[in-house]
Amino acid sequence: MVTQKGETMEEKKGFFDSHAHSWDRSLGYEEKTSRIQGIVEWFGLAENDSVLDVGTGTGILLPFIREVIGPKGRLVGIDFSFQMLRQAKIRQSCGDQFLINASVEWIPFPSVQFDRVTCFSAFPHFPNKARALSEMVRVLKSEGTLYIAHLHSVEEINQLHQSVGGPVARDFLPPPERIRSLMKDSGLFGVTLINEPGRFLARGRKI
Repeated sequence: MVTQKGETMEEKKGFFDSHAHSWDRSLGYEEKTSRIQGIVEWFGLAENDSVLDVGTGTGILLPFIREVIGPKGRLVGIDFSFQMLRQAKIRQSCGDQFLINASVEWIPFPSVQFDRVTCFSAFPHFPNKARALSEMVRVLKSEGTLYIAHLHSVEEINQLHQSVGGPVARDFLPPPERIRSLMKDSGLFGVTLINEPGRFLARGRKI
């Protein structure tokens, strides 16, 4: 598969696979624990929720989500990078969860499965963002909520990816109003967005 930006998905997978082992360290996640925890608090999860974490990467959110939803909550992480999921596997001491090597554009679940769908630090990397949103909304239950979150603003994210170069050089997060439009077109209502230095947050609810 060739993305709209010209790279093959295999090249992009290769990029994330090759960086998986050092990913958390390179992004300084250990020093950002309180900020990551704050994002999970913003999700407003509840005990026993069923949660799909899309683009889970090394599973950085999984322990925080598990802590909130408890041992009876259902937690699934999907990512297209197998090596990223191998790193996420290490985090499974926090509780049971499934990790699935899959694309967000073809989520391998029937419709109407999850109370919440979370997408942290991954949305810019989806080649077909409209398709990705459609799939995330498809697996949401009625009254379920979709969250997109980053530890940077739109402008900061796009500058960062451009500076990294390679297969992610043009993996841009669209302008906030474009994201709002895409979310509404996917079937979400009550869409709210925050774009400011140090964070981007968006959420919408499925009727």
